[in-house]
Order: sequence, then structure tokens, then C-alpha cells
Amino acid sequence: MKSTPTYLSRNRHGTFYFRMVIPAFLRHRVNGKREIRRSLKTDSERLALKRARQHAARFDSIFDRASRMIEHNDYEPSPEDFDIFEELCGSPKSNGAGAWSSPDHTPKKTEPALSNAEIEERQRRHCIAELLTGRHNRPIPSELEPLALQLLELTRSYKPTELPSELPKFREQLATSRLRQEADSATARSPARVEAPAFDPKMANWTLYQVWQHQLERDKADTSSTGGQANRSGSLEENERFARVMTVLTEHKPVCQLTKWDWQKAYDAARRMKAGAEASLTPPTPLSELLTDNLEQMTGHDRTNTFITTMKGIQEHALFLELTTISPDSLLIKQVQKRESERTRKGKAFSAKDVEAIFSGYIYQGPVPSNRTKAYPFWFWLPLVAYFTGARTNEIAQLDTADIREIDGHPCFDFCPDDPNAFEAKRVKTEEARQVPVHPRLIELGFLEYVGSQRQAKQKKLFGDGLSYLPPRDEDTNHNKEGWAKSASKFFNEKPKGYLVEIGVHVPNDGKSIYSFRHTLETNLRNIRRSGTPVAQYLIDAITGHAPEEPISLPAIDKTTVDAITGHLPSDIAGKNYDDGATIQHKLAALKLLPIPEAIKQLTSYRVDFVERFEETLNKSINSHRRKHPRPI
Repeated sequence: MKSTPTYLSRNRHGTFYFRMVIPAFLRHRVNGKREIRRSLKTDSERLALKRARQHAARFDSIFDRASRMIEHNDYEPSPEDFDIFEELCGSPKSNGAGAWSSPDHTPKKTEPALSNAEIEERQRRHCIAELLTGRHNRPIPSELEPLALQLLELTRSYKPTELPSELPKFREQLATSRLRQEADSATARSPARVEAPAFDPKMANWTLYQVWQHQLERDKADTSSTGGQANRSGSLEENERFARVMTVLTEHKPVCQLTKWDWQKAYDAARRMKAGAEASLTPPTPLSELLTDNLEQMTGHDRTNTFITTMKGIQEHALFLELTTISPDSLLIKQVQKRESERTRKGKAFSAKDVEAIFSGYIYQGPVPSNRTKAYPFWFWLPLVAYFTGARTNEIAQLDTADIREIDGHPCFDFCPDDPNAFEAKRVKTEEARQVPVHPRLIELGFLEYVGSQRQAKQKKLFGDGLSYLPPRDEDTNHNKEGWAKSASKFFNEKPKGYLVEIGVHVPNDGKSIYSFRHTLETNLRNIRRSGTPVAQYLIDAITGHAPEEPISLPAIDKTTVDAITGHLPSDIAGKNYDDGATIQHKLAALKLLPIPEAIKQLTSYRVDFVERFEETLNKSINSHRRKHPRPI
């Protein structure tokens, strides 16, 4: 007959119990307890034996892990280890969990509603608590509080969702830094020969701005390259502004004095820059004036990523000059993920006053500005085409000369995508081609003659003179939303010399840009409908390329009747699959209802109002651009 295991016993009431002795080396860690005793809650020996074996296996496992923790300092306890340890101690979980953990799950009082900022702060603290203790709701030991506070401050610029992957890296860096400091202090205590700095003493007070200036001078001296910031005024102006901002982010310190944490702090701060904020060197702009925690006020993710890339290049140049020993590769620098705010999600239509100002500016009339050394045809045509089509900026900028063709007897824009794998492929957001008639006023201004001249000059791109293709940042993806639009958007939108900025129509963060013509056409056609003229929404959507907001129906024939005649089920499937949509004649009739601003009425033609005014500069700019970017048809 099998003997009863030593860990199984029965009390005087017949209930079985599990009992196991705690190893001696663990007793001082569990408040001196000598054994574990658990009720098996049964008087059946067979069932009790089964449950006791489960307990035995469980506690044998934790005793083995505890032994490894004592023998090896690098062992990482699991959440289960902590739970069983608390069970061994026999102490209930703390009600006052502390600042770094969650409150009791059964609070006596209902917690007040938390603001978004308070919720985010709690999420940050939970992530740090989980890193340091293994559980988000466990109090952090007092000896780890300084580390927790450091981690909290160093990761302010990261979203709470990014912390689980970033916190271990920061903890590792803090540990490495602490060891280095200890080594440095030990070295300082021992007599050693002090070496002179490796960099030129004249550079001792150089900030990042002076480093950028040195880099610029080297670019100018490099006669083997025709590109680069030194030879492109747009890049030069932008990088000069970037250099001022970098100097503010590093708090105007000399580069040779910047520690690794100064660099890291500067890159983290770059993620929180205000859109349109000014950075001055004299007088020095305080760092606080350049930063914000309000997503609505932050610089867009694309521009922020461009800035960070430029800053890494300046840091590499400082490394070359031996002003620093810290490489960007040794820092935690992540690309800023896509940011969506009220400002970036929604554009704003131009007012009638804005439209008049746009078509009365120096592009269309008045003296040619002396500060403009270049001129391109897209200056004149892009706002006009945008006003009369409502097309997206990239859809207009990427047009081929072959995309202007006659359909049903009317000249039309064919906004169509290329194969994604094609060279410098054209994109349409919906991936569906659409045709929009050329407005009669565009024809009067000589648009078709301009198209013919581009074809005669063997130019594939309609507005290729002055515009160039921006390849996607990620070479592994075919998606590129910027394409041909980047140069155009920069000319019209960017401060301080953007056309819309100079004529007073656009200021940073006001929601207006060259893209606003899309909202303007939609608003104008809806206002016409509000005034009583029938312009169906599906017709507006057919022009702008939006998905229909309302089903297409015939006003004189009920949809049920149509389905009964065609034999379709009563649904909108028939409309989607069999209705060819608005015709070119329908779209042209709607476009003819658009109000024509007085400034556009006063224009004579492309040749008179633009070519003859900018003739010498225009010809020189076109010829130069074609030499640099040859694109035969």
C-alpha cells in the first residue's frame, strides 16, 4: 500500500491540508516563516492528493527560482515570482500603493474624473513602475525613487505608448553613465597628465550655428558638386533657420561643452517645437519660448523629422571638427510618428478677399519684386487650376502634358495614377482616375496654348519647369504623398518668403495654404446650392474626387422603380456598378456656376500678364532647370 506523501495531512474534522517546509536560506526573506500551509478544501483523499501535488510543483518551482536569484545577480524576477513572494510573506497588497502605482482596486471613495494630462501622467508612472518592479501597480522601493524620477523626466518627449520600448534603453544609458562617472571620479582622484583639447582653440566658443557656418563654407569650396545647401537658396535659407533653432535647443552652449545628455535633451526637445516659432541668436531666445506640449501648436511631423535629420548632419560635422566625441548613433533618436491635429486634419477655405489678394499679387500684376531671382510657369497656373478644379496640390503638380486631352468634345484634365512601380509615379489619393473639364476662363487665358508649347518643347511634365520629384523617405514603400507637390507647397506656403505669406493671406497655423483652393471650390459650389441653384453633392464629389456622401438618384424616377425595371435588388449596388456617374457636360455646367473673382476677370493672358513681365528671369530659370532635370517626352 502506497504511503501518504509528507506534504499531505488531515485535521480532526477530516479536511485535508497541504504543508511544505520553506528552505532555510529563504526564511529570512519571508519574515521568518518556517512552512507553508494551505487548506485543500476537501475530505476526499484522492482529490486532496491531486491538489497537493499541484501545490508541491508550484512551490518547488519558486524555491528553485529564488535560489537562482540569490546565486546570480542578473536574474530578472517574473510577475509570478513577485506574486508568490507576497503570498509567502502572508502580507496583503498595500492599500496606499504610492505615487508610482495604481490605487486600491476597491477604493472607499469614487475617484474624481481625471483630465487627459493626469491620465497620461498616470500611464507614464505605471510604465516606469512596471519596468522597475515587474508590475504597474506595485510601489517602487525608496532606493529606486531617484532612478524613477530621472526616467520620468528624460522621457517627457515620448508618448506613453512608446515608453515600454524606450524605457529599458534609457535605464541602460543611465546605468552606463553612472559607471562612467564613477570611473571619471576615480581617475580625477589619481594623478594624471592633462591633455590639451584636440580641437582648434579658436573654436572653443563655437555654438552649433558656427559649426553650420563652417560646414556651409566647405560646401561652397567644393566645386565638384553643383547641389547642396550652398548652391540652392531655398535650402540655404531653411538650413540657416534650422541652425538658429539648434543653437536655442542646446541653450546657446559651446559645442565642446555639450554632454551626451545635453545632446539627448536637445533631440527630445526638437519633438516639441512650436510651429512657426522664431529663434534668435542676438538677443538669445530662451528655450521655453520654442517648445510646447500642445499638439495643436507643434510643428508637423514631416518638418520635425527633416529638422532632426539636419541636426544629425551638423552634429556629424562637429564630430569631424573634434568639437565633440558624441555621435548621433550613440543617442536615442526616433523619427516622429504622424501627427494629426485640428490644424493638420482640417484646412480652411480662402475668403473672397483672400482670393482677390492672391490673383492681384506680384505673380499676376504690378512690379516684379527685386528679391526674386527665379520665375516658373507653375507660379501663374497652379493657383488658377486649383481654383477652377479643386484638385489636390500634388494632383496638379504631377500632371503630364498627355493628361490634358479632349473628352466628349471638351478639353479636360485627366487626374490619373501611374503604376506604383513606375518611375516617379503619379499618385491619386483614392487611386481612381477622374476627368475634370478645363474651365472656359483658363482657355481664354491661354492654358491650351501653354500645354501645346510644353509638348512642342518635348516636355513630359506640364509643370516640370521649376518642380522636381521628391522620392519617398522609405525606399521599401511605394507610397509617396508628396511627390511633385513639395516644391510648389514650399514656394506658396513657407515662411518668410512664401507667396501667400508675402501677400498677407497666410500666417503659420491659420489653416490656409495652396491646398485651401480645394476647400474654396467645395464651399463655392455648396453656397450656390444653398442659394437655390441645383448642384448635387455627388456632382461636387465627382469634380473633387471625394467618395459620394449621398446616393446617386434620378429626381423624376423613384429608385425602387429603377430597380424593378432592371431586376436589381433594392440597394445602392446598382448605382455603384452600373451608373457611369456625372458626365463631362454635367461637371462643366457646375464649374461654369463658380464665381469669377474680379482679379481673374482683369487678367489678359499668360503671355501678357506673366511671360512678358518675367521674360528674362523666366527664360533663364526654365533653361537652368531643364539642364539639371532633363525629362524628354
